[in-house]
Amino acid sequence: MNIVPETAPFSREQRAWLNGFLAASLFDRLGSAVPGTVPDAPPPVAPSRPLWIGFGSQTGSASGLAKKVAKAAESKGFLVTLRELDSISPDELSGLERLLVVCSTWGDGEPPDNAAGFWSRLSEGAAPRLGSLRYSVLGLGDRNYADFCGAARRIDERLEALGARRVAPRAECDGGDRAPFTAWMEAVWPSLDSVEPVDAPPCVVSPIPGPTVGPGSGPSPETPAAASPWTRRHPYPARLRVARRLNGEGSSKDTRHIEIELDDASFVYEAGDALGVQPSNDPALVDGILEALGLDPTVSVGLGPTVPAESTTLAEALTNRWVLTQPSPALLKRLAELAPGSLIASLLEPSRRPNLESWMAGRDVLDALRSAPEARLDAVELGPLLRPLQPRLYSISSSPKAHPGEVHLTVGTVRYEAHGRARLGVASCWLADRVIPGVTPVPVFVQVSRHFRPPGDPSRPMIMVGPGTGIAPFRAFLQERRAIGATGKHWLFFGDQRRATDYLYSSELDPLHQDGFLTRLDLAFSRDQESKVYVQDRMREQSQALWQWLEEGAHFYVCGDARRMAKDVEAALRTVIRTAGGRTEEKASEYLERLQSEGRYQKDVY
Repeated sequence: MNIVPETAPFSREQRAWLNGFLAASLFDRLGSAVPGTVPDAPPPVAPSRPLWIGFGSQTGSASGLAKKVAKAAESKGFLVTLRELDSISPDELSGLERLLVVCSTWGDGEPPDNAAGFWSRLSEGAAPRLGSLRYSVLGLGDRNYADFCGAARRIDERLEALGARRVAPRAECDGGDRAPFTAWMEAVWPSLDSVEPVDAPPCVVSPIPGPTVGPGSGPSPETPAAASPWTRRHPYPARLRVARRLNGEGSSKDTRHIEIELDDASFVYEAGDALGVQPSNDPALVDGILEALGLDPTVSVGLGPTVPAESTTLAEALTNRWVLTQPSPALLKRLAELAPGSLIASLLEPSRRPNLESWMAGRDVLDALRSAPEARLDAVELGPLLRPLQPRLYSISSSPKAHPGEVHLTVGTVRYEAHGRARLGVASCWLADRVIPGVTPVPVFVQVSRHFRPPGDPSRPMIMVGPGTGIAPFRAFLQERRAIGATGKHWLFFGDQRRATDYLYSSELDPLHQDGFLTRLDLAFSRDQESKVYVQDRMREQSQALWQWLEEGAHFYVCGDARRMAKDVEAALRTVIRTAGGRTEEKASEYLERLQSEGRYQKDVY
């Protein structure tokens, strides 16, 4: 007889264990078997191997993989606890015997918002010793960024330094490439099976909690979004409507306001989300590579085990499928093998690694091929030596409530000279220069940003810091809040080089400020005076007012460059808390951590 009903919120293994436990308990009490049970049948054995899975996820990719890991672990008999990393306390961590970490890297090597507190506690000198812990780490990242999978790597190294034993090497996924994830999953199970059990309190399956949130915070970051047919692997073929330059005549920048038509009602997004754009490579670069290798552009090539070789031509693959702006390590190694007397071969010597890194800066696949002209690669060999061309993610700068049927972006085009050639940003220059409005398909999908949303309470104040193209999500936030009649105050810090040429969206922001909806607008134009002024300087100038807004429950947002600006803004915010709030350095850090845990300090940095 099943004592625990089938509808109870337990896994099959847990339900079986509970039925056996309760049956045995009743037998001990009554001196006889529970009616309807078989006395001599041994109770089912409960899963005896507790496994915790902690994830750090900014956009949902890491949490999605963590759920797959949890499902696989349960099928193998593990008793699973699935948690956001920030919700794992030091005491809980010190009592664990098995832990799998799935963590993405955000911005300039930073952990996601729901893993920042975990990393802060883990990196402290008072962090607990973890001698009984066996673990492995899966990282998600993008090799276009210098500190690839930096957050996962640091967590991995710190766990080892605290005495934990790594049972399977760290795996790192680049963009949408999930092959390392599959290999990692195959490696961890036998290793975890061999872990000797230790005395530990029993674990229970936990629901996936959102962060601890205060009143008026947005939805739980792991709330499932409505299923969309348009994904990274199956993007929506949109059409460009507008690619208007925002900078004035004489500006050194070329920032574009992009408008994309959405004619499919199933394509939905929210203010705060990012738009994935799958670009095409520069035709001039494709032609240069074909010429350097002397290859026929019409020859058929394979794209992997699941794609038949006859599915595309070499020219199409070079244009739409492979990364050409950065030579892969595999390509460099093969060129060195084919041309042992070349510059590439000499730079790959271990003692010359710094020279290689310096040489690589600003160089692409064509540069690598020209540095080893005697190396001959055929079309079949070339593909596996190049990385897949990944979509670019852009912060959406519109609200669907204000602009139904379309999505807007604010894109800074990348153009510069290096090593005697013009260099162009893959996606930014494709959108600005080569996409024909209304004609060229623009493959797009929504990357949900559950940790970057306007406050759920429309009366909550908002402080937004977004210089340059960092203005994008805050344009969307302001449109969203106006559309829903939000009563909360709004404060925007915006900066760029010159007011006359680089005040992006001034025709929208100034009227919002004048009519009072944008309560405060602080501007910082670095080149308009002898000494440079940045948004963080304006923040420090307004310390008392900023502190008052924070104490009133304001949400603080920052968007833009992670390497410098975001760190400088956080330092300025810490100064505001310390000086205007009368906090010590330690208490200021605690205040910042509390803002993050309450969902009131959110970052969209890159």
